Amino acid sequence: MPPQLVGEWDGDGAGIRFDKIRFSADGGVALIFNSGSVLEGIAVADETSLILYAQGGPIHYRRWSVEAFEVGSGYTFENFVPGGVSYVRQASG
Repeated sequence: MPPQLVGEWDGDGAGIRFDKIRFSADGGVALIFNSGSVLEGIAVADETSLILYAQGGPIHYRRWSVEAFEVGSGYTFENFVPGGVSYVRQASG
């Protein structure tokens, strides 16, 4: 698992499949819905593609990226973008 993916990411609400995604260093993934439902599985990632193996079949993203952005006053956030949708987390501040 690429280290920049490890941790919890919050969905931006626009076109996302899951409300949150949590990656663990050992390759585990939790797909979390606002309803409280959680699908657990395995994530396989390389430098460009990502596959989430969970109930309902594999979900393949051909491209993903993580980019940091500052919002001022010492706060930095990161965007995780799999396949054109966006998830965010606070990195510092």
